[in-house]
Amino acid sequence: MNSVIETYNNLENKYLQISKDYLEISEDNMDEALQKHTALYAFFGGVLSYSKKVTNTAEMVFEYAEAEMKEKRREELAGTSKKPTEGALNAYVLTVPSLRELKAKVLNAQHRYNLAKNIVTSLDHQKDMLVQMSANKRAEIKMISDLG
Repeated sequence: MNSVIETYNNLENKYLQISKDYLEISEDNMDEALQKHTALYAFFGGVLSYSKKVTNTAEMVFEYAEAEMKEKRREELAGTSKKPTEGALNAYVLTVPSLRELKAKVLNAQHRYNLAKNIVTSLDHQKDMLVQMSANKRAEIKMISDLG
């Protein structure tokens, strides 16, 4: 699990390197890619799952803090002539620095989740390519053996 978390923490910095190391395939590395594909898919599925957990947790923390801040502001305005409308409360929470920081954490987690999701989607595409390349290779071998 440590390597899943480490990969998650470095997704932004290592995304291009991960793409080159694990997603590029050619005739030269096709057999190796076929052998490693299942393990890679499982690993990056784990990164995706962890990313989703981090995103959901960040969203929950933000939503709770936002609701708490709105309620606090509503109570502050209750003793004044200002009416605590939902629009006014929504505008107020946008000005609270601690909520902006929590929202930034949500956006960062969503970004990493999207990167992990892109890798898993690319592995799905890679599987399709490997199947096709393997079929082409078998057909080519059969054609050569039929000629000889």
